[in-house]
Amino acid sequence: MTASKTVITTDTPESQQSTSAGRILGTALDLFAVKGYDATSVREICEAAGITKPTLYYFYGSKDGVFQALVSSGFVQYRTMVDAALATPGSFRHRAKVLARAMFESASTKPNFWRFMHSVIWAPPGTALPPTEPCTQFYDGVIEALSLAAAQAVSDGELAPGAVNVRMLILMGAVSEAATGFVIAGKPELTPELADRIIDVIIDGWKV
Repeated sequence: MTASKTVITTDTPESQQSTSAGRILGTALDLFAVKGYDATSVREICEAAGITKPTLYYFYGSKDGVFQALVSSGFVQYRTMVDAALATPGSFRHRAKVLARAMFESASTKPNFWRFMHSVIWAPPGTALPPTEPCTQFYDGVIEALSLAAAQAVSDGELAPGAVNVRMLILMGAVSEAATGFVIAGKPELTPELADRIIDVIIDGWKV
């Protein structure tokens, strides 16, 4: 795969190239989410984005390059949500609510992003391109960050001791299930109130 080029974002004529690069990714995301990676051609991406094939090749090298850029962007977006939530002052309960709300907002406003990322995660072995950073490796990093925050909450006396790995399955499973349900079936409605209620029910069971 040809390495993708660095996109210029300064307010210069080159910024038009940045716009083209972003349009390529946005268009490819929509097509991959609806049709799948294999069924989407470079020609379709270029026609829908209003750019030429040389432009796509300039920024991303190939359709594979576009795919890898989308996955990397998805990982960054998700990890940014987690890091921002954990950096929020307050209790573990409050930070978990911030994360749940952010995940709900993301699923509500970017359903194709969620469809695409799930297609990457759930693709049978050998039927899709492997991301440069394995999904399991990325997710392990997210769970580690959340586990450290939960362990600190136990140390601070906010939570009772408990099996951290099981708690992470419960926490992330409940929030992700609601978000995924909305993307697939349009329900439940992903309100801030629902996010808070899910976290309260979970954390109430972990209190000292």
